[in-house]
Amino acid sequence: MALSFADGTTLTITKPDDFHHHFRDGDRSRSVLSHTTERFGRCIAMPNLSPPLTTTDLVVKYRQHLISSLSNNVSEDESNDDCFKFLMTIYLTDNTTAAEIKKAHATGYVYAAKYYPAGATTNSAAGVTDVKRTYGALRAMEECGMVLCIHSEVARPDVDIFDREDHFIDEVMTPLVKDFPNLRMVMEHVSTGRAVDYVTSGQAGPNVRASITPHHLLYNRNALLVGGVRPHMYCLPILKRETHRLARELLSLV
Repeated sequence: MALSFADGTTLTITKPDDFHHHFRDGDRSRSVLSHTTERFGRCIAMPNLSPPLTTTDLVVKYRQHLISSLSNNVSEDESNDDCFKFLMTIYLTDNTTAAEIKKAHATGYVYAAKYYPAGATTNSAAGVTDVKRTYGALRAMEECGMVLCIHSEVARPDVDIFDREDHFIDEVMTPLVKDFPNLRMVMEHVSTGRAVDYVTSGQAGPNVRASITPHHLLYNRNALLVGGVRPHMYCLPILKRETHRLARELLSLV
């Protein structure tokens, strides 16, 4: 994969990584993997299955399923850079304990915990209802170096769906950065100019990064709503105004 920049610089990525991947479950995993392993070297496996991967034992079982679903010409070996790698995550809940985080980290292949606000997206009913209920788990993550991957939206019914990310920055991210200055965090699939500025301006501190999806780079909410509702363009976070798309485009070049 080659990326060309305005100053004439070219960056060649021989085998990219996907840091937000849904491998599905059951027989569907084999189909997904047939495409994934051709294109990526490492993938972060999302844990919002049904039921969600809320314990280390469930993550271990799911990883074994993924390995068994690989085609015969693909191997998974955590110690071999030439092999495909699953970077596993555990689903954070109000009840996740520090001991569970340490157990997950001790496997050697659970690299992150995923923060889903309860009700914010697919299979998030078991997610976090109050960030302070996760503080014990987050302290353990900060100590052992695990990454917190965050679906950065509030899910309260009184907040407009287009404003969920802004509210999350004020209500959740700002206290988190203050209370856990050494916790590595990723605001996943950011969708607003506010989030872009929050990460790139230094407000979030040195340990916060962000990711962007291709569809948020390519489309604005006109693609969803103009000429009738197009359900295949619906995603969470929802597509925003063109000004936000342009801000995300700039972030992708940073």
